[in-house]
Amino acid sequence: MKINNLNVLEKVQGFVRPPEENLIEIYLSYEDVQALNRLKSRWNLYGKPDPNGEAIRRAIGERHSIKELTLSKTGRHNNQGTVWLEKDVRKTLIKEANDEGLKPAEYIRGIIYSLNQKLAHEEIAERKSRAKIKHDNRVLSFSTYVQPELREVLYKKYGRLSDKELMKAVEKDTVEWLSTLK
Repeated sequence: MKINNLNVLEKVQGFVRPPEENLIEIYLSYEDVQALNRLKSRWNLYGKPDPNGEAIRRAIGERHSIKELTLSKTGRHNNQGTVWLEKDVRKTLIKEANDEGLKPAEYIRGIIYSLNQKLAHEEIAERKSRAKIKHDNRVLSFSTYVQPELREVLYKKYGRLSDKELMKAVEKDTVEWLSTLK
């Protein structure tokens, strides 16, 4: 007896087809796909079984961190995709989209675009903060001409040292003096 089980491949590969009622169709433009790819890259989702779906689900999960929803005014939405959501998340998402006066697909595109913009602004702010810290903590080194009278004063205070040793001694005293100013 031969039994044709169409779900065998799904069971072997560990992939289970989600129920149809939990699917939402999404059409993405080229710019939306780029925003989705940037989210996947930030969250390091490459190598997952469904990185696009995982990125969309994660963006939907973080939708409450977005202060204002910005819709992407981009060209044609010709990249078709579907995302599977849990029943309660899907119902909540559809309700929120209706409250905003949008279709669920437009709402999801807005979430992807807005979250990508938010993360980009946070990354820029963090980069500026790190650059400011690096700038504030940089080492200043410069050469200067020391007049003979000043050189004699330094020799009296530190003794007859070579130029490098004299510079180190002056630098050490300067650092100690600056630390007392704090």
